[in-house]
Amino acid sequence: MSWERAEMQEAQVRSWVAANFAVTADGKVSTAAGTSSQFTSPADKARLLRIRAEHDAVMIARGTLEKDRMVLGVRDEALRASRVRRGLPEEPLRVIISGSGRIPTDLPVFRYPGGPIVLYTTRRFSSREPAALEGNLTVQVMGEQEVDLSETLHHLRTVYRVRKLVCEGGPTLIRALAELDLIDEIFLTVAAKLFGGSLALTMTGLPGKFLPASRRFRLSDVKKGDNEIYLTYRKEACI
Repeated sequence: MSWERAEMQEAQVRSWVAANFAVTADGKVSTAAGTSSQFTSPADKARLLRIRAEHDAVMIARGTLEKDRMVLGVRDEALRASRVRRGLPEEPLRVIISGSGRIPTDLPVFRYPGGPIVLYTTRRFSSREPAALEGNLTVQVMGEQEVDLSETLHHLRTVYRVRKLVCEGGPTLIRALAELDLIDEIFLTVAAKLFGGSLALTMTGLPGKFLPASRRFRLSDVKKGDNEIYLTYRKEACI
């Protein structure tokens, strides 16, 4: 079965999910200072924008959004114009996942005039908390204590017409998606560096319990950059 056909079948019930991460040669996703965007090249950052531009939405967990202070936009005029030519909005929908819904109002994501912002949260959320953000985001309650990711992806597909989204972390969110076998594609940048660190995060978080079952992927594309390798994997069932 081709991945395009599998994508069409999946799109009937949920958004197609790609994960985009950069790792060191020993599999670490952040520096000793906890930053995730300081060890790859400008070429990798340009690749990140291209990947965002190819998707209908960008998903991020609140903690990663706060730490990396991302805007989740496409800061490239040519890429935005390309989206418009394909009949898409200039910028992808921005999706934030937060069980508590407590989000600082001074984050850059709320100042950058990109795509609409949707917060998926739980019944722990208080409608008073993001009062200062009224008009900047839409709140969707999707779970009791934890955000129901399966229902979130179904909601994104059926309500927001998101066929394909890219998740940029963090590791806790990626692990939660992997536990539910909801990752269809992986974009991975491997940097020629070693960080070490027994408590350093990997793509699925700290070393600990195995996933309920192995999630099997196949390498579908390899490109060599300046001291980096850019890999693309697709879920075996989608090959």
